[in-house]
Amino acid sequence: MNNHTRLVNAMRKTLGINGIQETPASGEFILSALKTILFPGAVYGFAVSLSENEWRALFAEVQARGMSNLAKLESFKPIEGSLYPIYWGKDKYLGARPHQHLRNPDGTGSIRLSTYSTLYGKPLVCASLVVTDNVSAEVALKSAFPDLLKTSRDVYIT
Repeated sequence: MNNHTRLVNAMRKTLGINGIQETPASGEFILSALKTILFPGAVYGFAVSLSENEWRALFAEVQARGMSNLAKLESFKPIEGSLYPIYWGKDKYLGARPHQHLRNPDGTGSIRLSTYSTLYGKPLVCASLVVTDNVSAEVALKSAFPDLLKTSRDVYIT
């Protein structure tokens, strides 16, 4: 089973346990004077497969930058096997937030994945599910699999 499938399966299982349903990313809507909502929202996650040395190095880099949600290395646990959760988030506009997290944007709360030297050249897995309650879905995923990174509005300068 590939890492993307493992991530999506873990997300779906966690959401199902918490009574949050996945919903199709297609449907009907009627244009009106009111604000039209195409989808109810999405939940997404980033994960990476790491060896023990890479796991320690990433945690050390994140700690040194003060960007960790986790206080102890032992709290940074895999979803399955060597696949570690980097970040869970919610998105009102399907795909917008995950894209912002890849770069180092000015003034936008982001995890700035491109700025971590320990992640350079590593295949990062990203999955997004359209769900009925994206706020509860994010809480459930963070509870089941604590994520490593927190967002910052400051551009990271090396």
